[in-house]
Amino acid sequence: MAIPAILVFGATGKIGGALIDELLPDHAAGRVKLIAAVRRPEAAPAFEARGLETRLIDLDLAETRGLEAIVGAMRGVDRVFLVTGYDVKMIAQSKAATDAARAAGASQIVHIGAHASPDTTIVHFAWHQVVEAYIDRSGLDATHLRPTSFMQNLPLLLQIGAAGPGVLPHYIGDARTSWVDAGDVARVAAVVLREPQAHAGRAYGLGTEAASMPEIAAKIEAVTGLPWRAEAREPAAFFRTITELGADPVYMACVRNVFERTRDGSLREAADTFDTVQRLTGRAPTTLHDYIEKNRAVFC
Repeated sequence: MAIPAILVFGATGKIGGALIDELLPDHAAGRVKLIAAVRRPEAAPAFEARGLETRLIDLDLAETRGLEAIVGAMRGVDRVFLVTGYDVKMIAQSKAATDAARAAGASQIVHIGAHASPDTTIVHFAWHQVVEAYIDRSGLDATHLRPTSFMQNLPLLLQIGAAGPGVLPHYIGDARTSWVDAGDVARVAAVVLREPQAHAGRAYGLGTEAASMPEIAAKIEAVTGLPWRAEAREPAAFFRTITELGADPVYMACVRNVFERTRDGSLREAADTFDTVQRLTGRAPTTLHDYIEKNRAVFC
């Protein structure tokens, strides 16, 4: 039986990088052939040094150059892990990846979306749902992973908020929201990629713990032994700062809306949690306490 080839988009990112780590033992044992998709040639040597093949794929080029180069780069790939950037281009990127995967003869896509109610009116959540629908009608075996807020966003809040020591800036008032560790998302993705047929046609919610920002500040204080407090700010301040840093204003207007609706309680699914990580991986999920302990230096 041929060894299945798994192509990982977003291999330099938090989830994709963790997925590479998770599947590397399978690659070394010859159970799978792991391939990292990179957008820039200079990103390739780090993966090649670990014994991985790389493929140069820039999904944005499909608009001006067509699909041929992307299809060519995906030849021989059986299974695709797809995560796209956080801007409006994600729709076109996902479509190009799906079309190229099908044309190249792949059989499976594992797609990273976002948790939302089926009738969501949050624009970028709806984009994810449109992408999911397109993948589902592609004829490929599809599994959709739907994370909530990433624990990895906590250090980003510190950077974006430019707060003083011991201050956790945030934009959702005292509302509780659901959190998941990117490493847990990667572990679930690895399970699905190892056993495509067992998970074909399924979608999994991936939030593991609900907490408010004041509760998280208290957890940071408990772990570090240093005084911490949550500082509520206006969502408009987040939007202004993040777009000044170069983020896509269309996408970030959606994030601002999520903050506003989480704060006012109208986003009812904001605090949803699931047992997916435990059930599929057989391992307890990372808690917020675990994440803070692991990244203690960031919070000290």
